[in-house]
Amino acid sequence: MAKPPKPPRTGAGALTVARESCPVEFAVHLVNELNGRRGGKGAVTGDPETMRLAFKAGRTRLTLDDGVALDVMVVAYTEGSETAYFQVA
Repeated sequence: MAKPPKPPRTGAGALTVARESCPVEFAVHLVNELNGRRGGKGAVTGDPETMRLAFKAGRTRLTLDDGVALDVMVVAYTEGSETAYFQVA
């Protein structure tokens, strides 16, 4: 029987886009891959303009509430939305 997935880690953090840090709320599912790297996916919610810029930039840095910084790739965003979806790069 498979174990149920862990709930996402949520909190307040910062998304760094074009060297500017912007406050966001995050939800991230982190997994440890077989090769020892940390992977995952999730969503960030914040100012719609920040989300648009993050999507255009592609790769950004998400700093979690405990100070851990993750390189993420924004993979989905709808124009005008406050939410963008990412994968841990």
